[in-house]
Amino acid sequence: MVMALVLMAPVVATYAGDKPLTTVYAGEENGGCIFSVGNSTYSGTLHPGEHYPVSFEVDLPNDATVRYQRYYLYWAWSRKDQQAVHPAITATRCPGSDRSAAPFVRYVDNKGFSSASDFYSGMDAFTCGNLSPGKNTVTFEIENTGEGNSTFVVQGAGVLAVYESPSSPPGFIEVREGCDMLYSSYGITPEMATSRMDFRENIDISRLSKATLELVAPSGGYTRSDIIQKNTLSVNSKKSDTLPQFITTVLNLVFPEARGKEWVDVFDSDQQQQIGIETRDVTPYLVGKSNFAAVQDRGDYLLLTNAILKVDYN
Repeated sequence: MVMALVLMAPVVATYAGDKPLTTVYAGEENGGCIFSVGNSTYSGTLHPGEHYPVSFEVDLPNDATVRYQRYYLYWAWSRKDQQAVHPAITATRCPGSDRSAAPFVRYVDNKGFSSASDFYSGMDAFTCGNLSPGKNTVTFEIENTGEGNSTFVVQGAGVLAVYESPSSPPGFIEVREGCDMLYSSYGITPEMATSRMDFRENIDISRLSKATLELVAPSGGYTRSDIIQKNTLSVNSKKSDTLPQFITTVLNLVFPEARGKEWVDVFDSDQQQQIGIETRDVTPYLVGKSNFAAVQDRGDYLLLTNAILKVDYN
């Protein structure tokens, strides 16, 4: 089964997890996926007429056929003078295409309360020509096509290719996209600043070989404050507020896999490489159905934009 779906995120906007990522692709096939941010770095302020190029080197199997592909642009601080505006962005170099391209879909979020810096942040997804089997070296470039003093910054760019490949193991891949701004501050608790993902596919545990969850979060993992346990990733984590803490600790020790898993201080980014990426082997923690994952902010500040669950069968 293959599903492609494009939706704009809901109009609600806060630092809470109120814009869950949307499933845009779900496919069962022999194949795999590759995500890369290429040589992208933080742009600084882009004024109208200025460009931002990124080069990617992507290797696909020689028998690969691309089934889903997107180029992503991660942007922030979009404004005109001190007024929040949506940016005007055009891909002037769209690999595999001889035309300029507007975003195929845009996901946007903002803090949601009045202040001098409540500007928009988001992710634009572009459709260009598909990558080819073997080695690909391509350049993706955008231009600020806004008017007047419309500016924004680019935190980075990425490319995702989901491919079918007869020589690859069987399994399925689920791709989610969006923009959920998370920050446990200004009255938003960590529980509120949590973005949950419920995965729709059932899993044949008897055939499960490996499962990997890859997440993309601009600004994730980078903070000027030395915050301990500034964020978490949990997979099928079962917590009970009704049990004493020592009993919960014992249960987690005795049944670690059955009760899911939580990791702290996930993602990896810095002032220049601002796209936080987290890749986790989640094989021991998956169950036959109703699998879920959640990203929680505890003072980090991040945009959760992409999630890719890849399951391989024997």
